[in-house]
Amino acid sequence: MRADLASTIGTMIRSVRLNAGLTMEQVAQSVDLPLLAYARMERGKLLPTPSTLVDLCLFFRVSANTLLGLPTVKA
Repeated sequence: MRADLASTIGTMIRSVRLNAGLTMEQVAQSVDLPLLAYARMERGKLLPTPSTLVDLCLFFRVSANTLLGLPTVKA
């Protein structure tokens, strides 16, 4: 596991969640994850699977670039 990538994704997921005014429990339930797994992702201790990353993007209505901490590409 790339610790720097896990940390970046965790920081971004937490930021997006807090900006949306949601609890960890609400997000975990909405994307069908155990709360412990979601909490580990936010802490940068667990990388989301590609399908979980997509689920989080769809739930939060953000791009994968946002959760990966990359610049958003404008078309």
